[in-house]
Amino acid sequence: MFYKKLWVAVMVLALFTLCVSGAAAQELTEVYSDPDNGFSVSYPENWLEGELEGALVWLYDEETSSELIVVKEEIPEGFTAKQYADAVGEWLEQNLEEYSEESLTEGTLSGAPSFTRVYSFSLKGEEATVSIKTLEIYTVKDDYGLAVLCDTTSENFASMEDLFNKMVASFKFLEEEKPN
Repeated sequence: MFYKKLWVAVMVLALFTLCVSGAAAQELTEVYSDPDNGFSVSYPENWLEGELEGALVWLYDEETSSELIVVKEEIPEGFTAKQYADAVGEWLEQNLEEYSEESLTEGTLSGAPSFTRVYSFSLKGEEATVSIKTLEIYTVKDDYGLAVLCDTTSENFASMEDLFNKMVASFKFLEEEKPN
């Protein structure tokens, strides 16, 4: 799974900014659009776009140690969003230190059935241990699994949760143009 590579990037961002400030009210003024992979998502203007191996997009805010990552994974044929969420959950539980799941709820992402997981875990570096809290949404589109994750340090999650929910709500699958 992609998640092995993903957690390296999460650790880098979390350890980079150990001093966390509260999130000011942030409006979603920018739009990241990926016509090749068929989606768009809105984000605040102070967030940066970065490169992350295996991610379709990596948007982050150094000031708040927060990020949004969209990943696309091959899944077994016929997998449902629930099966995808369960498979990722098993991987998280087996691979993340001090993993603790708060919730797993059913919903929709851009009209597609989805599951949202909120969880926390610890990243141990040479000099510090950082507690991370994540809101992660899973859905199945065509023949692949799609995960949208938003995370920050655990201390900062409450102040970022509203913004994370707005960003996830802005996620849209782009309609394919139909020939005339």
